[in-house]
Amino acid sequence: MTDDLNLPGPDSDYIATFGSSEPHTLFGHGFAGAIRDTRPFGTGITGTKHFLHLPGHGGRPSPGPGWNYGHIAEVLARALTSTSATRALGVSMSAGGLLRLLGTTHPATRNLEKVALVLPASFTGFSAEVADANRGYLKRLRDLVAAGDVESITDLMLSREPAEVAELLPARAWTKTKAENLVNTDMSDGLGLALEIAVEESAGDVSTSNVSPGNDPLSALARFPGEVLVLTHEDDPAHPVEVAEAIAAAIPEAHLEVLPAGSILWRGRHEVRRILGEFFG
Repeated sequence: MTDDLNLPGPDSDYIATFGSSEPHTLFGHGFAGAIRDTRPFGTGITGTKHFLHLPGHGGRPSPGPGWNYGHIAEVLARALTSTSATRALGVSMSAGGLLRLLGTTHPATRNLEKVALVLPASFTGFSAEVADANRGYLKRLRDLVAAGDVESITDLMLSREPAEVAELLPARAWTKTKAENLVNTDMSDGLGLALEIAVEESAGDVSTSNVSPGNDPLSALARFPGEVLVLTHEDDPAHPVEVAEAIAAAIPEAHLEVLPAGSILWRGRHEVRRILGEFFG
């Protein structure tokens, strides 16, 4: 077990583990997130819980500029294998990585029985309106990161939240920490992920060793035998409801939950815990 939630190191492959009983569940955070952000999602979920820091986060080195969902999927695949997890929960960036993985023949997916995709930000593409908004936001964010302007980065990030959430002091403090990390660590290598597609029909698989002729990631998703929960909330430009709806439509057995604005991280935690507790059992 890793005692320091914020600093699991290379000896544990940057995974903090709590518990020792079956089943095993892997938790992956979103961009600029950390283990401390995913730990609340594990409340009430039984068995052993494994919380992962992805590259560029929590002291884990960035793989360099140009992150994509294939990179994230590979890291998640290694973590699933090393922890023997049969269940997984991914938030935002990690949800996209799990989607990329489920659309492949990677051995890490064979034992997955339940997958929760929380606030998915990307799937097979974006509407023109969302793509334009993402490009504009990313341009402003890159400029502010280059200038080291933590306060303005915090304001920009909070501008994408409902007003009642942006005014919460804990929300501002949490967002400011994310802004500081963007300025002071190599996490900024991954800013371009906001424009990346999680699942591309031409992607084939996570790595070339798993590509099979005629493999179609969307068909693989549709054939995934496990249970899938897609959980999002309204009025979140970074995680459009239309993305969650498209994912749920592509996976026949997926269950979609759309909560009111600001619910998942701030105003609806009890409901989120109830939904996840019922899903994972």
